[in-house]
Amino acid sequence: MSKKPISQKRAERQQMENQALHRVFNVFLLGLAAECYLFIVQRFYTASTVSSLLLWDRILRWGVWLGLVMLVAGVVVAVVKRNQAKLRTAMTWVAGIGAFLAVSGWVITRFFDQNRGITAMCIAVPVLTLLGLVYFLFQHECFATTVILTGSLFSVWVCGNGVSGTWRVPVIVCAVLVVIALVVLAGLIRRVQTEGGKLGGLRVFTPECDYRVLYAACAAGALSIVVTLLLPAASFYLLWVLGILLFAALVYFTTKLM
Repeated sequence: MSKKPISQKRAERQQMENQALHRVFNVFLLGLAAECYLFIVQRFYTASTVSSLLLWDRILRWGVWLGLVMLVAGVVVAVVKRNQAKLRTAMTWVAGIGAFLAVSGWVITRFFDQNRGITAMCIAVPVLTLLGLVYFLFQHECFATTVILTGSLFSVWVCGNGVSGTWRVPVIVCAVLVVIALVVLAGLIRRVQTEGGKLGGLRVFTPECDYRVLYAACAAGALSIVVTLLLPAASFYLLWVLGILLFAALVYFTTKLM
C-alpha cells in the first residue's frame, strides 16, 4: 500500500483541525444562547409581576413538552437516517436543544422556591459548555477525567450542603450510587486498557493514554464522596483538593498536545 504524500497528510490534518474548531465555535454559541435564554427567564419569570410570572410559567411548562417532542423526533430521525451525515447532524442538534428545553423548563418550575432552579441551570450551562469544549479540543481520556472530577466536585458540594438537611436520605442514596458508578467506571476503564484503548472494537482512548490518571480520578472522587458522607464539614477542603486535581489534569493533558 502506497504511503500518502506529506502534502496530503498536512491537508487532511488541517481539515480535521478546522472541523474541530467549527464544532467548538458551535458549542460556544449554543452555550451563550442558552445562558442568554436563562437570563431572560430569570428577568421575566422570577423577578417580575404576577401576570408575567404566570405567563412564563405556562411557557416553560409547554416548553417541557415541546422539548420532549424535539428530543424524541431528533433521536429517531438521526438513527433512521444515520447514513445521511448532514441530516443526522442536524437532528442531533435538534435533539440536544429539545433536551435543554425539557430539562430547563422542568428544573425551573419544579424548584422555583428561592430561585434554586434557575440558579442551578445558570451554573450548569457554562459547566456543560466547558465540557463540550474539552471534548472537542482534547483527548477522550482528558474529557473522561474532567467529567469524573467535575461530577465528584458537584457530588461533594451537594453532600456537604444536603446531608444534614431535609433532603438527607435522597442525598445519601444518590451519593452511594455515584460511588458505585465510579467503581463500575473504573472496571470499564480496566477493560478498555486490556483491549488497547478499545471497547467492543470502538476506539475509546488513544494508544498513548496514561490510565493511571483515570484511575486516580475515580479513586479521588469516590474517596472524597465517602469522606463527605462521614464528615460533612470536610467538604470545603475536599472541594479545593478536587479543584486542584482538575486543574492539574487539564495542564497535564494540555502539555501532551504540545
